[in-house]
Amino acid sequence: MLALVVGLAGVVIAAIALGRSDKATTLATSANERPLPPAAAETAPAPEPTTDPADPPTGTSEPGATTSPGDISPTAEFAIAYQDEHLRLETQTCNSSEGISIDFEEPRVLGGVGGAVTYSHCVPGVLETELPFAEVSGQNATPADCLENIRTTPARSPIAPTGGLNLCLLTSRNDAAARGIAQMLAIITVDSVTEKNGHGIMTITVRAWKVPE
Repeated sequence: MLALVVGLAGVVIAAIALGRSDKATTLATSANERPLPPAAAETAPAPEPTTDPADPPTGTSEPGATTSPGDISPTAEFAIAYQDEHLRLETQTCNSSEGISIDFEEPRVLGGVGGAVTYSHCVPGVLETELPFAEVSGQNATPADCLENIRTTPARSPIAPTGGLNLCLLTSRNDAAARGIAQMLAIITVDSVTEKNGHGIMTITVRAWKVPE
């Protein structure tokens, strides 16, 4: 009887062990068949900038660019700044290269250099300017006449003034902007050139238009 009991106990223990083994196998198989989570997507590195940060933005330009006669429409509306202004310029001596100049803003005569046009020496003397200018046929020239002649037949400084000479001059856009005034297109007519007591004297008539922006 004792042997029979021991035998039955062994059978029961073997059955329990086999059941646990089957359960462990089932769990392992289920874990292997479970889908793995998707791999995290790699983030692409940010592209390197193709332009230098110090470069100016595209489409910008330097302020106050100088306007040339070809950039101004001859058919634009030119407002009269002033007309029939009479000026008298007298040099220090006929032999001195230090002249006297004029400004087209008012217009007015300035002592020494620094204006738009400078007159020195005498009979006939010398006119000097750094502005674009040209000779026109008469004092009744229009803005279109002035711009056309400055563009096609510009004169060179210096020039000897004589009675009846008519000159058109275009002032600097940059200088006008810096001074907060309008750019001018001026025409000067030399009325007379004389000498008195060793001084050169030139009288002129000036009129000007404001250049449209």
